[in-house]
Order: sequence, then structure tokens, then C-alpha cells
Amino acid sequence: MTLNDAPTLISFGEVLWDIIDGRPYLGGAPFNLAAHAARLGMNARMISCVGDDDLGRVAIVEAAKLGVDMTGVMCGEHATGSVTVSLSDVGQPSYTIHEPAAWDFIELPSDIRRAPSTLKVDAVCFGTLAQRSPISQSALHDLLEALPDAPTFYDVNLRQEFYSKEIIEWGLHQANIVKVNDTEAIFLSRILFGREMSERQFANLLRSAYSMDVVLVTLGARGCLAADDTGVTHIQGRNITVRDAVGAGDAFSAAFLATWLRGGSAAEAASYGNVLGAYVATRNGAVPDYTDEIRMQIKSFGGKKFAPFVSGVVRAHAAS
Repeated sequence: MTLNDAPTLISFGEVLWDIIDGRPYLGGAPFNLAAHAARLGMNARMISCVGDDDLGRVAIVEAAKLGVDMTGVMCGEHATGSVTVSLSDVGQPSYTIHEPAAWDFIELPSDIRRAPSTLKVDAVCFGTLAQRSPISQSALHDLLEALPDAPTFYDVNLRQEFYSKEIIEWGLHQANIVKVNDTEAIFLSRILFGREMSERQFANLLRSAYSMDVVLVTLGARGCLAADDTGVTHIQGRNITVRDAVGAGDAFSAAFLATWLRGGSAAEAASYGNVLGAYVATRNGAVPDYTDEIRMQIKSFGGKKFAPFVSGVVRAHAAS
């Protein structure tokens, strides 16, 4: 499989540095997704903004090393974003997201504004956090209007107070695929449907209420749910010791898309997501190096037809 044969996705939103135990890790959910997607053989383009500062310049260089196309990332006058991450005894993160940050000032790249019809885009990925800023929110709206035929992947990803019911519902109306975690499923069942329900009931109702193709609910150690037109499938979790769960959900998303965009079913793609998400949770940082063992698991999982190409050599894209 060549790079030109691979699915292409655009990931919109925050590029930032997670500060974990005093050590900086390049991150942000949309970036993490793009980085894992690139490792899984996809063309992954980031649309964001970093600062004209040391952290911003390092972010561009390191992202390119990971294979992420950063030509849609502007360099602005505001500081590159950072997040202080605290880990519980079992590796579960809590976040302090600092503001303002460069990713609050995202603008749509000129090539998308000029000639969106010439672009091959198989998926557009977005969340709620970058929409805390009217400027970035407007850029996201323009992006989806420019690419109306591209499937959309919406990781709700609720953080601190940076969301509203209006923002959440707008995303649900745009999305072909929605991903939430188990905590978000409980919260959203209350604010969207006025009652608490099981994750399975929520996934089924959300899909029908908003006419989506797939709803995904990640359940931590319990695995995940994948709801599509065949029903709701529960995929069992993997027996691991969690070291750092930051980015595990983003790895899940990338592996899901790598399979689904190649014709895999929602259940097959979610099973793939479980494998990579569990692996990331056993490592430090959101985009840890892939061991030979996880590469072999990824290549063999689900059969040859759906296994994306996972290279030991990172393909670098030109950065701007």
C-alpha cells in the first residue's frame, strides 16, 4: 500500500503540550488522533495554530517527525497552548487547560478556502474544546461547509467548563460518527434526554435521535460499545496495568478510523481501537513509540483485509 492509496483525514483543533510530572509531551486530542493515524498508514493533516515561540517551533518539528502533515497549522502571536495534567494512582488524568492559547485563534487554510473540491478528504475529525473560542469555532464551521461530503468524526471530549449544550448538539447534528467515554455518556444522557440510562441504551438512542452511522462509547477496562445499523456490540476490554491513560481514547479513535475507512465494520474497527488504546494506556505520553510487539498485533488483528500498514519508518511531511 502506498501513501497515495491511504485514507486521508483532517483533524481540527488544539495542538498543545501536556505537562505530566513536570515533563512536556506534545499533545491535544485532535493532534494525538492525527499522530496515531499517520502511524497507522493514513494521510493525516492537522488544522490548528501554535505560537511564534520555542514550544510552537518544537511542536511543528516533532509533529512532522511523527508523520503528521502540519501545512494547515498557522503560527500566531499568542502563546502555544499547554495543559497541566495530574494523574491519579491508577493513571487516570485530570486537566488544567490554560488560556488563552494559540489554538483559540485557528483560521481555515487558504487551499481549503480557495478550492475545497480538489481535495481528497475521507474524514474530518473535531471535538468541543477548540470551540471555546468564537474564532476557532467559526473556522470549524467553515471547514465543514467547505467539505460537505466528507464523513465527520466527533469526539465530544468534554473538558472543564469549555462546552455548552448548544456546542455539543451542534456537533451531534454534523457527525457521522460520535465517540464518548462512559462518564460523558451518563452526563449527556441527562442533558440531552432528561434521564440517566445505561451506556448501551444511550448509544442506541443517540444514534437514532441524531441519525448517525456509528456511536462509540469507550468503557475503560470494560472495553467499548459500537452502535450501528446492526445493533449495539460490546467489545471486551483488555487486561492491562494502566500507567498513563492520556491519549488512549485518541489512539482508539485513530485505529477505529484506520479500519472503518478501509471498509471494516464498526465492531471490527472498535476492536482495533481497543488494541491500540490499551497499549497507549500502558505507556507514558499520548503518542508513545510503537514496539515491535504492538506493530505485529496491529498488523494481524482482524485479518489481513482490515489491517493497516504500520511502518517502522516515519514519513515526514513538509511543515510550514
